[in-house]
Amino acid sequence: MITNRTLIIIKKLFIKLTFILSPVYLFMIGIGLLYSDDLIFLPPAASYQHSDDLFTIHSKSAIEKNESHPIVARYLYNPKAQYTILYSHGNAADIGHLKHLLENFYKNGFSVIVYDYSGYGLSEGIASEQQVYNDVLAVYHHLIEKYQLNPGHIISYGHSLGAAIATELASREPVAGLVLESPFTTAFRVTTVYPLIPFDKFTTIDKIKEIKAPLFIVHSLDDQVISFWHAKELYDQARQPKKSHWFKRGGHAGITHTKSFWPALKSFTASL
Repeated sequence: MITNRTLIIIKKLFIKLTFILSPVYLFMIGIGLLYSDDLIFLPPAASYQHSDDLFTIHSKSAIEKNESHPIVARYLYNPKAQYTILYSHGNAADIGHLKHLLENFYKNGFSVIVYDYSGYGLSEGIASEQQVYNDVLAVYHHLIEKYQLNPGHIISYGHSLGAAIATELASREPVAGLVLESPFTTAFRVTTVYPLIPFDKFTTIDKIKEIKAPLFIVHSLDDQVISFWHAKELYDQARQPKKSHWFKRGGHAGITHTKSFWPALKSFTASL
């Protein structure tokens, strides 16, 4: 007797085989190799100008050995805060769009630092997977070296693409906690759903299994950009301790505008 699980496995194998034998599959591989960065990174025209509350951090170049370039950051210090949020934003925003969010983090008792990836806003360089990993590491070490922050007081927080970057940081450096808002399992599976291509980028699903820091995942059931199943699969694969909060409405970028988000975030940080 063939079980439902067996039928699902056969279906997945059939889909993969169909693509392997199809010119469409070869086309997808070509797109992945040649244009994936152009599809993943969508920096808008800079929404802000230089100001006194901005500063630069030098990020190691992923292209030129022993070279670095400046990326732009803003740090909002709250003297009453126990934790500092290191915030990694989505793929189509820059820190000029985050002023209201910074103020909300501050009002809810956090210090927060935001930064622009290479090639975003006023940051120099060119965005790539390795480069944005270098960028978040540069900001992390700046917090420790410049502001003498204890790693146990830094929360790695990421939204959308930023969730993959925040996860990379937590997989490499000690942090107090990891918060993923509207995350994906891998970059390509946002489009393909199944891992059809023999390579991928921003493979959060592989890294989440090894994260030791406490994890908090939030996602909206009505997210039309990154389907909810991504967050559920990440949560299921993650180690304890972990928490989740699923929103009925919030879309892809509206979770932090809901009334229930901030109590949920503070409940998570209170448990650290």
